[in-house]
Amino acid sequence: TDLVAVGRAMLAASPAPLLVAVGLVLVEVAIRAFRWHVLLEAIHTVAYPRVVACLCIGYFANSLLPVRLGDLARAQVAGTDLRIPRLATLGTILIERVADGLIIATAVIGLGLLIPAARGAMLVGVALVVGAAVAGAALAAIAVRLRRRAAPIWLLRSATTIAGRISAGGLALLSPRRVAAILGLTIIAFAIAVIEYLIVARAVGLELTTLEAAVVMGALALSTSIPAAPGSLGTYEFVGLSVLLQLGAAAGPAAASVVLIHVIVTLPPAVAGLLAMWTMHLRIGSFRRQSLTPDPAGSG
Repeated sequence: TDLVAVGRAMLAASPAPLLVAVGLVLVEVAIRAFRWHVLLEAIHTVAYPRVVACLCIGYFANSLLPVRLGDLARAQVAGTDLRIPRLATLGTILIERVADGLIIATAVIGLGLLIPAARGAMLVGVALVVGAAVAGAALAAIAVRLRRRAAPIWLLRSATTIAGRISAGGLALLSPRRVAAILGLTIIAFAIAVIEYLIVARAVGLELTTLEAAVVMGALALSTSIPAAPGSLGTYEFVGLSVLLQLGAAAGPAAASVVLIHVIVTLPPAVAGLLAMWTMHLRIGSFRRQSLTPDPAGSG
């Protein structure tokens, strides 16, 4: 990729559309926070502003920590601040990830069938679904094997206890109304993300259809599930540029659009998370200390 061409495309981008994209990112964060609020409310009554703060702290931590360890930091902070068992809080975050993965992978696979040039992106969705299925089957096989081999009682009890506490985060799934809300909010959040990317792409002179923008944004969202550097730096750009080149986009504007959307979707929530940490008197090193203190609800 010609870095000079990328720089020129970024400098030539109109600032007004980028500001609109930033505003949409904040709307998307608010919607995702409301989805998490629905999940948490099934466990314990919580204040929506505190949920927004904890979510943004998780985004900030993900921008600093590799392999999405910010999700664990979010569970720790939220468990303490909202007085919900940390493992149950982690369970709600896992449900978020599953909902995102299912909706986005379905969209990418479906669009890949409609757009021949997007078959490569479709493979990312298929790989994610297959990987999740294999991981689930592996965990089930390990559980069965442990039972047949008469594993130590303490190991079985510990595994059962941990699994039970995490599964407590899925109480919202017992309500059809909450399930519909979670799925609906997930779809709305993804639709807003597609609009964000479409605005950024056109700001750098990249003409894409709405369906093509959905394919690119879906692939970018799925790329964040790959164990990677802090903020998915590198893998995010690689996946996005690869899909855009398959769609016939010029390398310079394509790379510029991916870099800009990465900054736009990462920086505002991370800054909000940093401000939330400051107001809650938290420090980055406190994530580790909190993980060593007893759970406020006595559940890990």
